[in-house]
Amino acid sequence: MKSPLIPDSENPKWIIAKIILEAIGSGRAKKTASRLKIPDVERFIDIMRITMVADLFERSYSDFISELKDNEKLKTFMGVRKIPDLEYLYKLHSKLDINAISTFFRGIFKVSKRRRQKGRRYILIDATPIKIDLNTWRNRRRIGKDGKPYKWSYYPSEGYYVGFKLIVAIDAENYELLGYELYDGCPNDAIILIPLLEKLHSAKKMRMGDVIICDKGSSSTKNYITSINRFFVIPIIYPRMNTNMRKIDANLVPPLDIWAGKGYLLDIWNKIRQEFLRLKIRHSSR
Repeated sequence: MKSPLIPDSENPKWIIAKIILEAIGSGRAKKTASRLKIPDVERFIDIMRITMVADLFERSYSDFISELKDNEKLKTFMGVRKIPDLEYLYKLHSKLDINAISTFFRGIFKVSKRRRQKGRRYILIDATPIKIDLNTWRNRRRIGKDGKPYKWSYYPSEGYYVGFKLIVAIDAENYELLGYELYDGCPNDAIILIPLLEKLHSAKKMRMGDVIICDKGSSSTKNYITSINRFFVIPIIYPRMNTNMRKIDANLVPPLDIWAGKGYLLDIWNKIRQEFLRLKIRHSSR
């Protein structure tokens, strides 16, 4: 039996929950939901609050709603106007379009627009599954209602699940959210890294000489080479056992832009390549 949920203003997880609730209950969130033509915006906001916090603390929706009814401190913290019953929650879930949910969260969780400081930026990039609680244990052959685009996905730490894949980029020094992408299902981490780097590069959240830090899920020959040759950043990606570093070294050749009137890039590229090789050797010697 899990311990009761008691809000704690000094606990990091509860601080995150507070930030999420403030964003979901903001005027921007209500306007976004209205633009998406979501009926009964207030009830929708309440349900989004419940589902997000329940997922954060790894509680089933049924258990969370039951505790919300009896736990006054939790009820006050959540700020829910009317606690929905479980049937209504699942009914709303089944009617919502995946693209509408994605658009809603993109609208309320805006990345920072502060001017970036001078100097190298160390960027942490990680991906994680986001599960949707649809009581799949009741009928594993049919997920949700007929005609809905739900499907099984697989993630090593979670097993089979129904939901999304989230990849985020955070400044390692000040924890600023630099960018994120939300995908349906569970695409491979290595496949979704480059699209995120393109987004960071276009938004000028990532510049030449920056360092990106990823776990081995993002490891691939293409990701190492593209990070250096296209974006001129240093990829610190934990290698898999079968990662061929010799092949990566052999393919680290100056990109064509250098020979198209941008000769100044050659010195920058050489410095990035040498630093990458130095860090790679240091890491492999441990």
